[in-house]
Amino acid sequence: MEPQSGRFSRCHRVGKVRRRVQEMRYRSFLVSEIDLSHNESARLATDALLGRSLEAYREVLAHEREVDFLSREEKDYILKNANGPREDEGWNPEWTDASSRSSEMYCPDVADTKPTDFDRRFPVTQESFQLRDQPTVEVFLGSNRTSSVRDLLRESINKATTVLAVVVDAFSDVEIFCDILEATGKRGVFTYLLLDRENIHLFVEMCQKLQISASHLKRLSIRSVRGGTYCAKSGRKFSGLVKEKFVIIDRTQVLAGSFSFTWLSWKIHRGVNVLVKGSSVEPFDLEFRQLYASSEPIPGIPGQPDPTHRPLPPIQAMLTPRAQPSFWAPLVPPPVPISWWPIIHRPLNYATRDLSWQSIHHGLVLPVTRPNRLALGFYHPSQ
Repeated sequence: MEPQSGRFSRCHRVGKVRRRVQEMRYRSFLVSEIDLSHNESARLATDALLGRSLEAYREVLAHEREVDFLSREEKDYILKNANGPREDEGWNPEWTDASSRSSEMYCPDVADTKPTDFDRRFPVTQESFQLRDQPTVEVFLGSNRTSSVRDLLRESINKATTVLAVVVDAFSDVEIFCDILEATGKRGVFTYLLLDRENIHLFVEMCQKLQISASHLKRLSIRSVRGGTYCAKSGRKFSGLVKEKFVIIDRTQVLAGSFSFTWLSWKIHRGVNVLVKGSSVEPFDLEFRQLYASSEPIPGIPGQPDPTHRPLPPIQAMLTPRAQPSFWAPLVPPPVPISWWPIIHRPLNYATRDLSWQSIHHGLVLPVTRPNRLALGFYHPSQ
């Protein structure tokens, strides 16, 4: 009731967050229940900021009688990373009706393009997680300087025998990179590295400074990944960052926490890290699969092959795709198959002939069937 006019004033709708703030500002003996429902006013304001401008964002907040729930850093991040078509028209209060409150934009969580298949080294089997030991968790706090998480990580990488799966936001640690290259190049450990999209340049710059080429990246798949994606009804959207960091070693243990593969992170930044063993590795394994399915190739990384790719023997590399047989088996000399003698002793150049002969006597993989003579250049009409 208005004291001056003696009339009752109409009750205005108040935003969800504003109502909560008012309940805390004005003391009351009534205990309010926690409200976990969706805040539609916040969505409308965010869509206005994403699709139009900061002024449109403030207009929606005023119309919805909602408080400013975004910080300055959050607003700058949204405006900086927004992409897609922008709305030219101004904000219309009629957009707040029920018909316009739902978004039907296509914003998949999984990439449309299928990444490199890695199921050969990451089979989906429940037996892998049915380990003898019970799940164990070891916690490393920032105040405990006696145990170095970096040393623990390097020891785990050097002990890996089958596979490594790494998810990290920033990577510029040269020593850890050398540990990974040694594991892939000398011990044949297949490694899958997912980097946050916003910090890819750190890894690319490190490779350029170290003069790392495609020949050093065998059995190593390096891809980028981003956080969740917010989509507005107008089609504008922006993606978040990857804040989860963990390393899976041989699918038997996981080192997870707030670390980054940078000098500052190991030396002065504080965080909490955990070492998980046993059947609790399974959630991390499934999470890595989902991240890998939404990953993208990194521009600037030279020649990223499939880490499970097997290099071709010299003779097989000379064959055309049609002439390559579907089945390959190792040949153990002696004796050399009779069908190969005409090919080996043809008048090729000595480098190719010697390389082919050495490949057979060293037990490399050679085709069981006889290759296409036309593809090798040995065909003559008289033969």
